Amino acid sequence: MATFELRPLRTGEILDGAINLMRWQFGVLFGIAVVCQGLPTVLDIYIDLTGGSASQPGLTLLNKLLTLFGTMLGTGATVSAVSEAYLGRTPSVGDSLRYGMSKLNFIFSASIVSGILGLLATLAFVIPGIIVFCGYAVVAQVAALEPLKSGTDALRRSWTLTTGFKGKAFVLWLVALALIAALAVSGGLVGGLAATVNPIFEPVSTVLLGLLMLFYYPLLTCVFTLFYYDLRVRKEGFDVELLATQLGGAPAA
Repeated sequence: MATFELRPLRTGEILDGAINLMRWQFGVLFGIAVVCQGLPTVLDIYIDLTGGSASQPGLTLLNKLLTLFGTMLGTGATVSAVSEAYLGRTPSVGDSLRYGMSKLNFIFSASIVSGILGLLATLAFVIPGIIVFCGYAVVAQVAALEPLKSGTDALRRSWTLTTGFKGKAFVLWLVALALIAALAVSGGLVGGLAATVNPIFEPVSTVLLGLLMLFYYPLLTCVFTLFYYDLRVRKEGFDVELLATQLGGAPAA
């Protein structure tokens, strides 16, 4: 996707577009990731290097809560930044974070409920669990961008949008999991090589993996934000004028 344009996208174009967004808006997207996930990442590294979660249960619980809050806020902020780019505007870290904070209650409730339903479906049987997770693939984007009476309204809306495209959502999730695995392996290899050279460098893999995961969070949100717009264009003829109406203001000239 050479330009940010609302049009139907193939699976490969969504992935390519997400990578381009990370490259063109790197400062903003990475800045959002650092603000939202920087402290949890530091705590996670510290816990790993000082005996693990079993030895520090209180700090581990705090870290989980901060990670949850940061993930929800970062998702809303990243969705805003991607949407601003579609309108030809220049997103900023501050404006994106303020937007994400204004939608935090909707994103939080929609994401938590959809996650619980997906987990319950998985416990019942694996295949229904996969279908549920794919049906709720864009629930955070709906919660962040559409006018809702409550966050749980986003579940029905996401399910409707993904009808007929859950297979596409499944492929995107597979790629996202592959990215996690690639990041983990690359961090482990570099850390292992460093430890081979000198044992004092053994913690390098833990630190490097934590830093690499900061890139994963915005990339994942970019992928499914592009998927959300792809669905709306295909099913509803969505365009930049409607997007501008949703976000306020007008597209850049």
